Amino acid sequence: MGLLTAAVFRCIMFICPICRTQLNIQNKAYCCENNHSFDIAKQGYVNLLPVNKKHSDNPGDSKEMVIARRKFLESGNYDCFAEKLCEIISSVFANSQKLSIADCGCGEGYYDGKLKNINCDFDLYGFDISKEAVRYASGKYKKYHFAVGSCFQMPLKDNSFDLVLNIFAPMVESEMKRILKKDGIMIYAVPGKNHLMGLKNLLYENVYENAEKHTEYDGFEFVSKNSVKSEITLNGEMGVNLFKMTPYYFKTQLGAEEKIRQNNGFTTEIHFDFLVYKKI
Repeated sequence: MGLLTAAVFRCIMFICPICRTQLNIQNKAYCCENNHSFDIAKQGYVNLLPVNKKHSDNPGDSKEMVIARRKFLESGNYDCFAEKLCEIISSVFANSQKLSIADCGCGEGYYDGKLKNINCDFDLYGFDISKEAVRYASGKYKKYHFAVGSCFQMPLKDNSFDLVLNIFAPMVESEMKRILKKDGIMIYAVPGKNHLMGLKNLLYENVYENAEKHTEYDGFEFVSKNSVKSEITLNGEMGVNLFKMTPYYFKTQLGAEEKIRQNNGFTTEIHFDFLVYKKI
């Protein structure tokens, strides 16, 4: 798909982060009726992150973290989760011919790339607060549509999507509900209670189970909970890659990375719960 064709198609779903009106393509930039303009990067994505949502010049995952995440995920360690996600989507939308999908907090696009295995055609719009992650996603998955954007002010049109994905991203239920069509589906992936327990045991003296997420959100009907558990063994370098893609990377004292790197290897449980909802 050429840049102009892709951009024209994207403007159907993307909206201006300043005035929330429709975006249209003009000279390789997105422009709204109020003359707000956003350049299209050479990789094909657009930065639609509101200025008031930027806590730094480069919010979200750094280049180093994105590279670590890419190496870990492409190693296949989380393939069981991607396979379950595709299975759920294929089951829920068994009779659908074409879907519109939004991935809220898409990262570098690993799960989006795996959606080629679902049983129907789809258009996908992914966004993330990390420009580095979106740059990688847009460069690798060229048939999808990516933007830098915030889960708290999604750069997407109202009532436009059949399916919204949230995989470990902030849950902003009002925004999820806003962009979903009536009877649309939300899939929310959260960590199971013992997810990465082996990594935590390596890092901390006092280790706690992950708190289970509640299943009630305003405007949604809870449909099902789908759990996936497995066990992986990681050497020092792959363990560091995992560490860099977790919240522990920001919260753990100095020396933790080297401690993992020098370890002979550790085994940990991995556990996702996919919570499925329908907009009511």
